[in-house]
Amino acid sequence: MDYGVEWSYEEEWGYEEEWGYEVEWSYGVEWSYEEEWGYEVEWGYEEEWGYEVEWGYEVEWGYESEWSGSRFHITPTGALYILDVQNEDGLYNYRCITRHRYTGETRQSNSARLFVSDPANSAPTVLDGFDHRTAMADQRVELPCKASGHPAPKYRWVKDNAPLARDNRFRQTVTGLLIMKAVPADTGRYICEVWNTFGNAEVVGRLNVKQRLKAALSSHKVKTSIGSKVSLSCAVTGAEEYEVQWYQNGEIIIPGNNVRISGNNLESLMIDGLAKSDGGAYQCFVRKGRMSAQDLVQVILEDGTPKVISSFSEKVVSPNEPISLMCSVKGTPSPTVTWTLDDDSISRDGSHRFSQYITTEGNVVSHLNVTNTQVRDGGVYRCVANNSAGVAMYQARINVRGPASIRSMKNITAIAGRDTYIHCRVIGYPYYSIKWYKNSNLLPFNHRQVAYGNNGTLKLSDVQKDVDEGEYICNVLVQPQLSTSQSVYVAVKVPPFIQPFEFPRFSIGQRVFIPCVVISGDLPIRITWQKDGRSIPVSLGVTIDKIDFTSSLRISNLSLMHNGNYTCIASNDAAAVEHQSQLIVRVPPRFVVQPTDQDGIYGKSVILNCSAEGYPVPTIVWKYSKGAGVPQFQPIALNGRIQLLVNGSLLIKHVLEEDSGYYLCQVSNDVGADVSKSMYLTVKIPAMITSYPNTTLATQGQKKEVSCTAHGEKPIIVRWEKEDTIIDPERMFRYVVSTKEIGDEVVSILQITPTVRGDSGFFSCHAINSYGEDRGLIQLTVQEPPDPPEIEIREVRARSIALRWSMGFDGNSPITGFDIECKNKSDSWDAVQRTKDVSPQLNQATIIDLHPSSTYNIRMYAKNRIGKSEASNELTITTDEAAPDGPPVDVVLESLSSQCIKVTWKAPKKHLQNGLIRGYQIGYREYSTGGNYQFNIISMETTGDSELYTLDNLKKFTQYGVVVQACNRAGTGPSSQEIIATTLEDVPSRPPDNVQASATSPEVISLSWSMPPKEALNGILQGYRVIYWANLPDGELGEIRNVTTTQVTLELDGLEKFTNYSIQVLAFTRAGDGVRSEQIFTRTKEDVPGPPGGVKAAAASATSVVVSWLPPVKMNGIIWKYTIFCSHPYPTIISEFEASPDTFYYRIPNLSQSHQYSIWVVAITAAGKGNSSEIITVEPLAKAPARILTFSGTVTTPWMRDIVLPCKAVGDPPTTVKWTKNSNGTPSPVLIDGRRSIFNNGSFVIRTVKAEDSGYYSCVTSNNWGSDEILLNLQVQ
Repeated sequence: MDYGVEWSYEEEWGYEEEWGYEVEWSYGVEWSYEEEWGYEVEWGYEEEWGYEVEWGYEVEWGYESEWSGSRFHITPTGALYILDVQNEDGLYNYRCITRHRYTGETRQSNSARLFVSDPANSAPTVLDGFDHRTAMADQRVELPCKASGHPAPKYRWVKDNAPLARDNRFRQTVTGLLIMKAVPADTGRYICEVWNTFGNAEVVGRLNVKQRLKAALSSHKVKTSIGSKVSLSCAVTGAEEYEVQWYQNGEIIIPGNNVRISGNNLESLMIDGLAKSDGGAYQCFVRKGRMSAQDLVQVILEDGTPKVISSFSEKVVSPNEPISLMCSVKGTPSPTVTWTLDDDSISRDGSHRFSQYITTEGNVVSHLNVTNTQVRDGGVYRCVANNSAGVAMYQARINVRGPASIRSMKNITAIAGRDTYIHCRVIGYPYYSIKWYKNSNLLPFNHRQVAYGNNGTLKLSDVQKDVDEGEYICNVLVQPQLSTSQSVYVAVKVPPFIQPFEFPRFSIGQRVFIPCVVISGDLPIRITWQKDGRSIPVSLGVTIDKIDFTSSLRISNLSLMHNGNYTCIASNDAAAVEHQSQLIVRVPPRFVVQPTDQDGIYGKSVILNCSAEGYPVPTIVWKYSKGAGVPQFQPIALNGRIQLLVNGSLLIKHVLEEDSGYYLCQVSNDVGADVSKSMYLTVKIPAMITSYPNTTLATQGQKKEVSCTAHGEKPIIVRWEKEDTIIDPERMFRYVVSTKEIGDEVVSILQITPTVRGDSGFFSCHAINSYGEDRGLIQLTVQEPPDPPEIEIREVRARSIALRWSMGFDGNSPITGFDIECKNKSDSWDAVQRTKDVSPQLNQATIIDLHPSSTYNIRMYAKNRIGKSEASNELTITTDEAAPDGPPVDVVLESLSSQCIKVTWKAPKKHLQNGLIRGYQIGYREYSTGGNYQFNIISMETTGDSELYTLDNLKKFTQYGVVVQACNRAGTGPSSQEIIATTLEDVPSRPPDNVQASATSPEVISLSWSMPPKEALNGILQGYRVIYWANLPDGELGEIRNVTTTQVTLELDGLEKFTNYSIQVLAFTRAGDGVRSEQIFTRTKEDVPGPPGGVKAAAASATSVVVSWLPPVKMNGIIWKYTIFCSHPYPTIISEFEASPDTFYYRIPNLSQSHQYSIWVVAITAAGKGNSSEIITVEPLAKAPARILTFSGTVTTPWMRDIVLPCKAVGDPPTTVKWTKNSNGTPSPVLIDGRRSIFNNGSFVIRTVKAEDSGYYSCVTSNNWGSDEILLNLQVQ
């Protein structure tokens, strides 16, 4: 096929100094190819039809990736631009390839060659322009404007006679003006002005940007219910005039009885009475010319069939008793509720009322209220809920007491083959039974009859006309001997029955006749036809013939539009029935795209195009005959390399030489004859590099040669490149290229003299022929001594410096090691510390054994097998301080007291200080040979070379070990040698332990104790001292005595009997007495008491005397009692009288007048009788003079207490008592007031005594026969 390509390169080519040659090949938009095949290369058609334009070498087609770099540009119009034209570009064959975006089908043009020549000075000539462009909003638009000329032309764009405004969406490209995301405001007249020094030119065109056609439905999901209606509206933007089509589940929607499509452009769809089949996806398709848009909505149908969720139950009521029946139902849409009684509608009247409301949940609640109930109100009540989705009902019997009877019943029409119910409408209650009869036979008499005796219902299943048609009688037994009955007639109608039919297999163009015969059913019968659920359109040319109970379809010329489901519908008064069958029109296969001869490039992919259509979908099989001889086709074994594409084309990946030959595409679908077409595939061998070194080494400054060998169809050009730069030996004088042919191969040699560091990198040799290009990539490595490393400090410590280095250029030779040099800053590099051959795998190292707080210089060298680098950057670093290496010297200890030791020392030697000494730590501990004690540490700042510190609060008389450490900023140095000193002696700080005492006799107490803890002695123990004293009964303390001993036991003797002693023990050292122990109290044992402290006796009458006494001065125990002895000498009779221990008076009765009696008193303790008191003589007298039995003495009392001063007197007659107080040596009667009074027994009472009450008080008693007086000394403390 000749496409008439014209080439006028001399006029169209231009030369640019910056870019080199520029070539346009624009015949792609002029081919008649476009009209014949429909392949679009103009901008705007591509989106509509799905074809894309690509360019490729003849050796490779269909992939834009073939065009390496940025020298090749394909415009939207199909034009190909080549920038920087090179000589080898003339070796290629060029062809234009179109590929369908959706099917993958490709077409390619014939090939053409490019002739390269030198350019000449010329004015600009427009190579590519435009007159009119139409684009959609948001689309990318390119307005072509390209001109050739020399010098290179310049460009400027004008819109609507004004320079083009700056906008980020506009960009000048190699081929024109690119507009990103066009908007309607970009519409206008555009001028591209082109000029150079030899002339000018312009391209004038108009751009029209249209809004994209868009369809939008108000919602993308609609939920509704069966029986309801739905309304959809399609909003269209982007065009004023358009066409709308509606689809349901991919099938076009045709208006019908319940389907309406309205609007100026049919943009509204309404469906009434939705059925289950109406659910699914609805699409609104909008078309305007070649533009289209669509939107989709999902219509979801929920089950809205009414359901009774709450209702009434059967009950019995009495006349005039009100009834309230309730039915609660739900459904979508809301159901309507009606009521019946025995199948008759209930009318609203004075006795029957209805009410209805809707709950918040959407349920409908209906009430039927019956007032003034009568017998006629009894029967079966039914509530019926009805909406567009269906019907639901509930019924129950309400019995009203009263005479039973039967309402008149209406005749019934039943449908043959279905079930029917007959209700006996009984009213009144009670009744005995309900029975059904037919032809005098009691029902049921067969299996299809069921009688429900409780509510009078008769069920007839699978009604049969000849058996079940007739009169039925309901008989109700009202009383045992009384019954009533009513009859009802059941008429049976027979529905149509269609004899099944099926469409046979038909092919396109054949004739069809199919009958629909109704073989049974009551006449008259009506027969209609539908296609795909709708009436058959007249446009289909289908003829329908009807004769009595038959109807037939006739189609004279079958086409694809006759495909579908055809339904015959037969109906009569009984029912409507239908039968459906599918008509499938079969179409024989035919080619849509036929295979044509093609070239394939060795190692590349090729697609052999072939596609076909037909019904059923055809099967495509490929066959192959190797070579160019007479074809002998064999089936092709498909594998990973050879694949059959979806559209029927054959894909061969990595074409081989043996793939050359004939290929046959055979299409079949079992309808008509198979079709086939053959083509020839020619395999072309591209240029290939067969030998080259992958890597090679060179030494800097020397000569290096690199070669590569190419193979393929000649002529072959070999080009050398360094990275992305083509090597031109005429301009690059260090390079020499030579080429020679050896047999079928071409060998090219690149020589580099001399090599430099910059030569390291990738060289490539490119072999090019008419069918392809290959390259070999060679890595050249120029080796030299390495660059010095760049070192930095990673870490500085006191005795080490950690380095880290980054390696620079390694000279393209592996680093074999590193040398590190380090010296003191004051030294020269001749006396360095050198570390050689550090591992090349390391990038860090640590220099050790340095002196703290010293300054060093460090540098490095890198080495490879070529040589050694220059010295690295030099670092000057000062090491950190370290803890001192030496202890303080001349440490001296001096004990100042029992708790203080003075420590003096001097700083460590200078070279061991490792920095500035900033302080010291003094460690001290109690010294022990085992050294178990931890040192207590005290820190202090330095004050100079000689230091002093006093340790205080130490333990007394204790050995201490002391060490001293010096500190600088880095830490603490070693300790000095431990020096021992002892604190001075002190008194013991604790008393003896476990002091115990026990009385062993009335005059001896035994003591024992244990030595105080050693740490509390605070010195050398010299002995113990016992301090003790008696605690007298009057609260006074006895004489304090002490006894010294070296033992831990001691007996105290010569003690007072039955006396409480306080005892303390202490230890003493040479420094003095230590702490006393706590007092312990011990009482000596009891003994017999001493004599009473005094005895008095006086006559009280002629026959009695009164004796008084004082307690013993030394009771030596607890007085149990007193014994009073009374002795009469003539004859000698001794009488004993006992008195309690707290009684000091005793009256002895029954004595003889004028006889003298001897009286004495003895005290008794647990130890026995004590010594007797003095013996006194007394005589009972009838005239007894006044005598005082109370003893004179001292009375001591605390301040503010009440005190009684006794004055017990006897005499006959009774005595009188007077009290006086000696004031300044003169007695005066005591003052009697609220605080002072005299009792009847003669005692003087002073309440809340005060200091002024102290003094001597005299009590004087008297009667007719005598008087007596005592003196009491009152002491107020």
